[in-house]
Amino acid sequence: MSPNQLRALQLLAKNQNAIISSTESGKALGLQGKALGGVYSSLSRQKIQGKYLIMPWGRTPDAQGLRWKLNEELVTRSKLLQITKDLLAYE
Repeated sequence: MSPNQLRALQLLAKNQNAIISSTESGKALGLQGKALGGVYSSLSRQKIQGKYLIMPWGRTPDAQGLRWKLNEELVTRSKLLQITKDLLAYE
């Protein structure tokens, strides 16, 4: 995974509901447009034990982007936060 993908997962794990919009995460990651879409497109195709790591969760209320949800059947928010923190420490 790329550092941007790890940062996106970290933002998702920090959210109370494990849901984040591409618009708000784009601001935090410093990405927009195709670069941001590439991060989420790639993450949304990641399968672990036949299940997707993140799932599209509908459009944002202002219809400016998509929302994404962590599949907590695979990993809890707290575990993902620790994993991403550890991996990003080596960046």
